[in-house]
Amino acid sequence: MVEVLIASVLLSVILLATFGLVTQGVRRAYSAKQITRATVAAQAVLERANVAAPHINLGGVGTGTAALTYTFNATTGTLAPAAAADTTPAQTERTKWRTIVSTSELPAPSLVVTLTPLPAGRSFDTSAIVRIVVDVSWDEVFGGTVSARRRRSTRLQTFNIRSAT
Repeated sequence: MVEVLIASVLLSVILLATFGLVTQGVRRAYSAKQITRATVAAQAVLERANVAAPHINLGGVGTGTAALTYTFNATTGTLAPAAAADTTPAQTERTKWRTIVSTSELPAPSLVVTLTPLPAGRSFDTSAIVRIVVDVSWDEVFGGTVSARRRRSTRLQTFNIRSAT
């Protein structure tokens, strides 16, 4: 009788430990799935942003030397710079970026695209390199509660190398 009781207790402890490992494994698999979604979205935006004159997509002029940044928060719908009511190719491209992130199935996604002419002090027209950085952020939710959220992000970067004039 005592042997059965000890075996039951031992089996219970082992099963509880196993359930904890399974729960942790499911959480990590979900997290990996979200990271993959964010990376795919960031890569799609990065490929669309990496064009011959990427600064034009952010409304920059060729003589500008400052980094240009575009931000989009899908939860609040906020944009910076604000969306214009025009249908210029640059505005259409930024709308495609927003669509990529909004349809990524990430919870509360946001996007930041930054373009920087390199070397420092050169304009977009005269720089040999433009650094393009794409950040995609999202909320990772555990257990379906607001208190168990964690902000995650992924960053991709490339260099648009071209011949300087």
